[in-house]
Amino acid sequence: MIEFKTEVKELLPYDRKQYIALKKWYGVSFQLPGVFEGKDIGLIVFLENYVDWFKNIILNLDSSSPWIVNHDDKDLKWLPNNDDTLSSLRTLFKQNNIPSAFTGALVFMKDDLLKYSKDLISYPYGVYEKKESRYKDLDISHSQLQFVIKISGHLSIDLLSTDKELLKKIVNSNSSGNFNII
Repeated sequence: MIEFKTEVKELLPYDRKQYIALKKWYGVSFQLPGVFEGKDIGLIVFLENYVDWFKNIILNLDSSSPWIVNHDDKDLKWLPNNDDTLSSLRTLFKQNNIPSAFTGALVFMKDDLLKYSKDLISYPYGVYEKKESRYKDLDISHSQLQFVIKISGHLSIDLLSTDKELLKKIVNSNSSGNFNII
């Protein structure tokens, strides 16, 4: 099941403005070596390291509840151009007769989220063909937990939660030598 919803605020189990201010939220950034220092690792290396890692987090957290995917602090057009990128995501929009200018959230069940994970985690960096152009970060949220997977255009992924113990558990079970954890 995949839904396109225009009212994001009603779907999220948290207030977007509150978490951005980091009030009562804990966060951890998973970065490949050199990213924090400004090294551009490229999309291929990013995907090689993050796709399975991301899928594992979804599998660890899933309780058969929907997942909400939205732009981090304000809604923008999902596909602001006609570049030849993110083919699975663009096809999803076309198959559902959703205009590329749609603003709002995509709601996925686990299996569909896993199916589109590659395009979703590469989204901010991969919307444009020009590698120096980045688009809005994405938040992927569990509909029942105050837990956010923030996909950054800087080729890193952050985990945020109000539940410090849950965050520790997810970090500990998904750490590897590939990542610097900040």
